This record gives sequence, structure tokens and C-alpha cells, in this order.
Amino acid sequence: GVTSITVGYGQCGNLYQDVAALCSLRRLCRERLEQAGHGRVHLSTVFHQWMGGFPQDEAQAFGVISWGTVAAAFSGATKVISKSPQEALGVPTADANIRGLRCTRQVLSMFKEQQPLATLEIDREDELITRETRELLDAVERLGAGDLAVGTVRAFQAGALDVPFAPSHEARGAVIPVRDLHGAIRILEFGNLALDGEIKAMHRAFLEERAQAEGRAVTFQMVTDDIYAVSKGRLVGKPRGRGPVRSGGRP
Repeated sequence: GVTSITVGYGQCGNLYQDVAALCSLRRLCRERLEQAGHGRVHLSTVFHQWMGGFPQDEAQAFGVISWGTVAAAFSGATKVISKSPQEALGVPTADANIRGLRCTRQVLSMFKEQQPLATLEIDREDELITRETRELLDAVERLGAGDLAVGTVRAFQAGALDVPFAPSHEARGAVIPVRDLHGAIRILEFGNLALDGEIKAMHRAFLEERAQAEGRAVTFQMVTDDIYAVSKGRLVGKPRGRGPVRSGGRP
């Protein structure tokens, strides 16, 4: 009896990947609804601004909020869950929440007349995300013998579906994400994720590119550096003593 569904996506930070992720999410959900005979269901999307660590400085925090709003605008999200400039300090005040909303509204208003963002980088990310999603959903269907609910439970039990740093004991938490040289999220440890060897090799190649640029090996230290990066004023965590890595064509 459900006639309206909202699917959500949390900002990761790389503009191209964020736009591709939400656009592919919307397209693949619509595709699945049509296949299941639910084409009349209203589908909307919600974009969650950055949910990781925030800078304590409010001016920097507004920069993070604005960057998330840019990604939401270019991806065509139906709704945006905004943040406040006091995210790093605890529970925000009502005034701080209002200022975060006003910042978000200002940026969204400036995008009303602008054209959708179309780049080769977005197309590449969209293609990869779509391929990965199809492989994971195919595994769910196989494990559930066509029943998606049963398949989802069995997939988490087997680790074919997983959540990084999972707060629930129902997920193995064996998957470990890390950023590539340009800040896009890749996978360092796959656990038992139902992805083929070619996709895994692509992720490894992205990480090796970063490792070479930073003069270090691909290790969990990259993950640690990335976790604290945004709160320190950047997207990709760098080893101590190294400045920004310059690379043409992508943020």
C-alpha cells in the first residue's frame, strides 16, 4: 500500500562521485520499482550534508555546509538535510540550526537557473556505481531465491552486504573505505562483499595512485588520516609533513 518512497544518500565529499551516486540511486530505484510492477510509486531523494567530523571554526563549517549544498543542487535532490556551524561543538543551538538552513537556502537559490553538471568524471563514477549496485543486488536475489527481504538478511549474514564501521551487530563491519587521490571513496578491505575481481582491482588501482603521489604504502593509516581530514580543513588526509598534492582535471 506504500505510494511514496524517499531514498537517501549521505555526502562523501568528492563532487563528481556525490552527484553520480545520487543520480544513479534515483535511476536504479526507479528501474527496480518498474520491474516489480510499482511504476506508479512516487520516488523522491534526500541528500544528507556531511555527517562526519566538522571544523570547530564556524567559517570553515559554513564552507563544509555550502559544499554539501552544491552537490545536492547538482544532483537534483528532492530534499536536503542541512547541518549547522556548531556540529563540532555538540548539540547545536536553535540559532545555529537556523543559520545552517539559511546558508543552505542561499546556495540552493543560486543554482536555480544553472544547468545540470555533466562531465566525463561523473559518467565514469556513475558507470562504476551502477555496476557495483547491480552485482550486490543480484547477490541478494540469489541468496533469497528471488525474495529480496530474505535475501537481504542472508546477504548480511554472509557478508555479501556489509556496512563500514557498523553500529549494528547484524553487519560484519569487515568493509573498510578510504579515499583515493581525488577524494572519492574507494574500498581498502572488501570482506565478503559480492563484487567481482575486476571491480576490486579498479579500487586497488585508485588507491595505489594515491599511495604513489603521497610516497607511502596503502595502509589503514590512510583511513585514519581521512577520518580527521575534514575537521582539519581538507578532504583527503595527508601524511605529516606533506602539503597538498596537485593533479589536473579533478578536485
